[in-house]
Amino acid sequence: MKLTFRYPVYPTKTQETTLFQWLDHLCDLQNSARHDRKVAWETEGKRVSCNAQEKKLTAAREKYADFREVPQDMQVCALERTDKAFDGFFLRCENRAAKKGYPRHRKRIRSMSWKLRKQKVRDKSTGEYKRVRENPIRETVWKHDRLKVPKLGEVKIYMHRPLQGDPTGVTLVKKASGWFAHITCELPDTPKVEPTDAIAVDMGTTHYLTTSEGKKEDNPRWYRQAEGLLHKHNQTMARRKKGSHRWYKAVHASALHQERTTNKRKDFIGKLVYNLYHHLENNVLVAEDLSISNMVKNKHLSKSISDASWGTFFTWAGNIAERDGFHFHQVDPKNTSQICSNCGQKSPKKLLLAIRTFNCQACGTSLDRDHNAAINILLKAAAAFRGEWWATPLNEARNKNEARGLDLQNAQQLSLFDTSPMPLGLGS
Repeated sequence: MKLTFRYPVYPTKTQETTLFQWLDHLCDLQNSARHDRKVAWETEGKRVSCNAQEKKLTAAREKYADFREVPQDMQVCALERTDKAFDGFFLRCENRAAKKGYPRHRKRIRSMSWKLRKQKVRDKSTGEYKRVRENPIRETVWKHDRLKVPKLGEVKIYMHRPLQGDPTGVTLVKKASGWFAHITCELPDTPKVEPTDAIAVDMGTTHYLTTSEGKKEDNPRWYRQAEGLLHKHNQTMARRKKGSHRWYKAVHASALHQERTTNKRKDFIGKLVYNLYHHLENNVLVAEDLSISNMVKNKHLSKSISDASWGTFFTWAGNIAERDGFHFHQVDPKNTSQICSNCGQKSPKKLLLAIRTFNCQACGTSLDRDHNAAINILLKAAAAFRGEWWATPLNEARNKNEARGLDLQNAQQLSLFDTSPMPLGLGS
């Protein structure tokens, strides 16, 4: 398991100038590698491997002085990034995807990476040599520690939390608010806990989510709140001459405002996912497997869906589940809002989004639309836990007579806390 820790970095003016020069060089290197692959394919019909480009990089470092000024580890990582982009492009071509996504020419890049090498270290207790990665951080007695950057020296870094595991790589990122170091560490995998307490969530735009217990989380609408001030920043940019000092100042103010909006959204989602697992003491979280890329095509809901950032919520729910040993599952969203969670009968007429209450004509159940959908999502996951197909009809996940025989309150507890072993492949 890999975890990435993010820390603010405070380079000096001289160090920052050097870092900007390295970013320009790495950007040109990535564009050159892209052009080399493009020409080779158009003229000879061959793919250029990353190993072949690394050999050309070694020859260029021996010939040109500007190549030798930049750390080789950063240049290799830039070539690997280009190789990864082309691998994804060819994979999408083989799968006949609608959008192939050919790697584009980069005007600028905002990050540089390097891998931490292993060194031979002698163990004082046994006297044997073993290979251990170097620690990129030098601790000090002051507020700021020091980050070791190749060919640049030590840069101030604020370690607001300790590193965990074995660090494998470092990435320096330039944002509007400053420089940040992303340190990737390897940790042992956390064993999965036995699923006992589960909760399902139904995503929405009026409320951010509704749980299967009926609790609702308000939607902060961070972009909607920041939209007015962002418009003022854009007006300021439009009044100033493009390329002037005052224009760049307005651009920085706009970028800083958007970064703060993004940070607010990420902070909200991170705390929300953590609360669903830890504060509510659940070890299973279930959500719908939504096709967000298709949903944002709706011109009436696209801005609200993008502002809610459901994809980030699903990704972080899976990551936190993997980190802490919990379970995260996604089920088919088909008809979760159109079926009664009590009797399993489908509504004869499709419910529009404007109808926020589900009224069952078969059993007379009246329930909030999102709450009804969340219960149906949980019942679908419960059927999968029993070893059935994910797309099991909802009425097959209910057996109230058997639930009463086992002294359970409802069929939901029966289907979820079945004593039969959980099938393979259902982990997060």
